[in-house]
Amino acid sequence: MVITKRLKLYLPNKKKAELLTKTAKTQTACVNWWIEKIREIESTNIKELQRQFYYPARKEFGLGATMTQLAEYTAIRLVRASKRKRRNAPNLKKNIISVSQLKIDKNNLGISFGKGYFWIPFHSQAIPKGKIKESKIKQVGKDWYCLLSIDIETPKPKKYKRVMGVDLGLAKIAAIADGNGKNTKFFRGEALRAKRNHYYRLRKKLQPKIKQGNVYKLLKRIGKKESNWITDQNHKISRAIVNTAKKNKRTIALEDLTGITRQLKFNKKTKRMITGWSFRQLSDFIKYKARLEGLPDVLAVDPRETSKRCPKCGHISRSNRKSQERFVCKRCGYESNADRIGAMNIAQRAAGLLAEPITHGQQGIALM
Repeated sequence: MVITKRLKLYLPNKKKAELLTKTAKTQTACVNWWIEKIREIESTNIKELQRQFYYPARKEFGLGATMTQLAEYTAIRLVRASKRKRRNAPNLKKNIISVSQLKIDKNNLGISFGKGYFWIPFHSQAIPKGKIKESKIKQVGKDWYCLLSIDIETPKPKKYKRVMGVDLGLAKIAAIADGNGKNTKFFRGEALRAKRNHYYRLRKKLQPKIKQGNVYKLLKRIGKKESNWITDQNHKISRAIVNTAKKNKRTIALEDLTGITRQLKFNKKTKRMITGWSFRQLSDFIKYKARLEGLPDVLAVDPRETSKRCPKCGHISRSNRKSQERFVCKRCGYESNADRIGAMNIAQRAAGLLAEPITHGQQGIALM
């Protein structure tokens, strides 16, 4: 399993800074050169591109064999990704270095561009053991970062019969519970709504002035700051969910929210909140953290009726949902928090389907 660690490098000395800047500009130019050659022959075949253009590229940019090949691979990935989106591959504007020859010694990063290694210290953080793969080095403002890709071994997944459901939402970002309601935990959404509204008001205020001075750059910084905050919150929430599942020996079940904004109708404000908060990112974080901890594969279940169904008697009715917070079953009178009810139903649905033999055409559950 390949994971990426973001390392902030300490500002290198003038000589190293100049080398990084020069290499980044040269390799970025090389990537754009490869993109033009791909357009020229209308092919992303690696062997054909290398046969025709490898040595001209080496001569044109003076890069080593490995860095020339990495520039080619980057160009191919960009073109193929653009084809899937049915548009032309854009030329790279940001200067980024792709490098495969890296070493880690305590809090020092060793970088080789083909002529030995030079070392740059990075801000202290735990680096998991594994094989270092192709990584990126880039400059953001005055700071340098390394997006270190590491291929690590994941433990063999355990087998747990009990399931913990995860209900995602806005009032509470996540609610977790077993099928019987035990091990309930809430991750509240007040901070999310306050922060999202804060950034929304800032953008709305600045948008009419976008052509003035540095307002455009300011809007980009605001967007980046908001994105970083959301990512940080998703990391913390996913870690807490996975730790709870590991402690209680549970398989995690999530509701499959693919295309939720197209399937359901929301008012403008709610839709802005849903699209602004990355539930897909949170789900992805839960999946990969579960794999790292050796938990069973995360399950995805159909979320339909999970907010209307009574987990005690099975009665389904829209009127069971008294409010955003309160659920009261019209048949048996069972009452609880509405988000907890959703998590219980998700856990029950996953547990029920998990216990049944999966036959051809069965729907409602998927391994993530």
